[in-house]
Amino acid sequence: MIQDKVLKIGLLGVMSTIPGEITSRIFVYFGFGKYGIFELASLVITFNRPELIIGIIVDFLVGSLFSILLYFLYEKLGLNYLVIKTAFCSLLAWLFCELLFTATVEGKYIPIRPINDYYSHIVSAFIFGITLGLLLNKFGFKKVNS
Repeated sequence: MIQDKVLKIGLLGVMSTIPGEITSRIFVYFGFGKYGIFELASLVITFNRPELIIGIIVDFLVGSLFSILLYFLYEKLGLNYLVIKTAFCSLLAWLFCELLFTATVEGKYIPIRPINDYYSHIVSAFIFGITLGLLLNKFGFKKVNS
């Protein structure tokens, strides 16, 4: 059933957010960034209070929606170079989310973040995209026998 497939693809998107968050946490731990991905996502809702649980909810929703949209896009456009396409689509989604975040929250409710934060989030978004591409390639699409 298509509903089962959509749920499965959404869960792959949720699972893909975890390596991205781990990457951003490593950057924060070593002082290279100020916020992890989950904390940054929570600021869209709380404006000036980074909250891990709210960030997890927001990021899981965004990750699952992103993966479902990509799944339907790839069904139409093809599966060639799936991991590369997904990684670059993830970077485009990062750009859109950063623009949205900067326009609504940053500078108004929280101080402007250090430039290192942007770099750590770019790398984290790329890790998310690679992970999602690999998971979609492995579990999202049935292999066609030639």
